[in-house]
Amino acid sequence: MIGTEAVQASDDEDWFKGAARAAQAALPENTSNRALEDVVIASSAVSGRVTRVSRDTITVRDSDGSDYVLTLDERSQGVRQGRRVSLRQLQAGTPVRARFVLMGGRSVARDVRIRR
Repeated sequence: MIGTEAVQASDDEDWFKGAARAAQAALPENTSNRALEDVVIASSAVSGRVTRVSRDTITVRDSDGSDYVLTLDERSQGVRQGRRVSLRQLQAGTPVRARFVLMGGRSVARDVRIRR
């Protein structure tokens, strides 16, 4: 089983690197000096409730029961009623709409809007 997981992890890493190279090549500006782990491959959003908050991540569960583990970085921001709030202070059960980007195999939070 471990061998299969190692092969899958290697395949995933190769896919992310290939996707990052393609995204980098498609950009009009010169991004060749940017590390592949920092190239945005895709963006999306999820609506749901926070189920877990840690120092580096928040987990959002959507209405289908799927969990999205979103990495927090210096560009991640939370907004409640037009005001910035700390994402690390969110509590389980808080309804949110989170925009995120896929970079280097990670889903990285960008704008997290706290809903009522």
